Amino acid sequence: MDQMIVDVSRLRSVKVGDEAVLVGRQGRDEISATELAAWCGTIPWEVLTAITYRVRRVYRGGHAA
Repeated sequence: MDQMIVDVSRLRSVKVGDEAVLVGRQGRDEISATELAAWCGTIPWEVLTAITYRVRRVYRGGHAA
């Protein structure tokens, strides 16, 4: 399955078309795959490999390894 529901009911001004960052950084906020996995009761590998090719990805400048 490659579906997810994100509860945004506590946010005041959310509208269709708004950007949603589920893993990564937005402004000063960041959610790591490790943190998301902990919320889901699983491991980061499972979180990342469950994101299928149908999910649009936007890569922005980052740190080179």
